[in-house]
Amino acid sequence: MHRAPGDRRIVGTAASTLLLVAGILVGCVSENRPATCNAEKTTIELTVSATDLEPNDPSACRDQVVTMVLDSEVDGVFHIHGLDRIVPATPVVAGEQVTLEFTVDQSGQFPIEIHPGDDPQGVSIGIFTVYER
Repeated sequence: MHRAPGDRRIVGTAASTLLLVAGILVGCVSENRPATCNAEKTTIELTVSATDLEPNDPSACRDQVVTMVLDSEVDGVFHIHGLDRIVPATPVVAGEQVTLEFTVDQSGQFPIEIHPGDDPQGVSIGIFTVYER
């Protein structure tokens, strides 16, 4: 295959642009890491309602021991998709507090749902983000 002399510059420029964009994205993700990222443990206090989670964007860092304290305003089942293996679906009762403790062993974003009463569909109420350390 024959290439024109300028082809290498275009490929090199495209590769440089991709590296620059990737660097900017990694920088943005790092800036949003929780202040407790270097700690071995973190505690996250959440208020759960039938339609919302406060705060709705809890976060931790990979390999941290997380203590999640749930104050529920509704009866139902609290569920974090993708972390079922370490955080099983947990019944919550309005007016009661539930404490979950687990070690997050993977990074990513995990949708949080509440299944009020006997609703099998569930309602998306937030995203749990786990950052790399």
